[in-house]
Amino acid sequence: MKIARLFLLCSILFFSTGLMAQKAMPAKKQGVYEFVAQKIQGDFDEVATAISEAVQQNGWDVVAAVDAGTPEGCEYRARVFVLYDSTYAETLLQANRRTAPYALLDRVTLFEDENGLNLSIVNTVSINRTVMMDDEKFDALSAEHKEALRTALSGAVTGESSDRQYGQVRKKGYIGKTMGVMAGGKFSDQLEDIMTIPGGSLDGTVEQVRTAFQGTGATWGMHMAYEVPLPAYNMTIFGVTGTPMDSKSFSIVGAGADKKRKNFKCPGIAHAAAYPIEVVVAQNEDNVVVTVPYVMYRMKMYFEDAGKWAFMKNMTMPGSIQDEITEMVKTAVAGK
Repeated sequence: MKIARLFLLCSILFFSTGLMAQKAMPAKKQGVYEFVAQKIQGDFDEVATAISEAVQQNGWDVVAAVDAGTPEGCEYRARVFVLYDSTYAETLLQANRRTAPYALLDRVTLFEDENGLNLSIVNTVSINRTVMMDDEKFDALSAEHKEALRTALSGAVTGESSDRQYGQVRKKGYIGKTMGVMAGGKFSDQLEDIMTIPGGSLDGTVEQVRTAFQGTGATWGMHMAYEVPLPAYNMTIFGVTGTPMDSKSFSIVGAGADKKRKNFKCPGIAHAAAYPIEVVVAQNEDNVVVTVPYVMYRMKMYFEDAGKWAFMKNMTMPGSIQDEITEMVKTAVAGK
């Protein structure tokens, strides 16, 4: 009898432990974005201030608060907060110095729609699976970091709590080519070194790139949104964005795969945290290198739920954005 009871107790304990472990690990399917709260009470600017104060009190630096462009005729607003957690950033950089700069900054969006104010984040679990190129190794770290951010944000707003994900839902980090030909592969292969300066000065190149993006791009309005120096890793991350790049992107994606938002007037602004785009200036041995992710691939990371046909109809747009960024950098650094 005692043996039977012991066996039953062990079975229950084993089963319960298994359930707890399953609950602790993120699900295989992950959306690119995740709501924190909807139908938030308060004025847009007052809520934005509360968000900024809350994340700073919980250990993040606010490196930028960017008002996104919106499609023509859209009266709603969207603001993207770019956040930096030095401890989290260091962990990712130690794991992969080349790719981590494209994942280590958190992006949070406060945006309006027909239901009022909404707060959402870029889902670190989904993005890290792609950028860090390991579908599961960083899941626990990413999920823990995301929950800490959600907790900080939730304490800043009053509304309906939500953890509903949206954007492209992926089972793994690897992103394949659309129709077998368009923008796919390992993230490490999707980084273009647009300039290599043999024997160059890191500080000098950073200053030149900063100068480049103090202007505004002729076609897409590209300009600097933030600058994050990482001296311990001999690099600086710039964030660049622009209108009409963002507003057109939001028009193209619309509600994406989110059927609950398909009848909204300008649902695409929920994707606002896709921008800014990262430009990295780094010292690599004796050279200084300026690196940008291929914009088509990056578009797929954040807007793939727009669908294949939308990508095909607008397939020249990412290359044109890439050209604008490259031309601005080369003009400033090399005088070309």
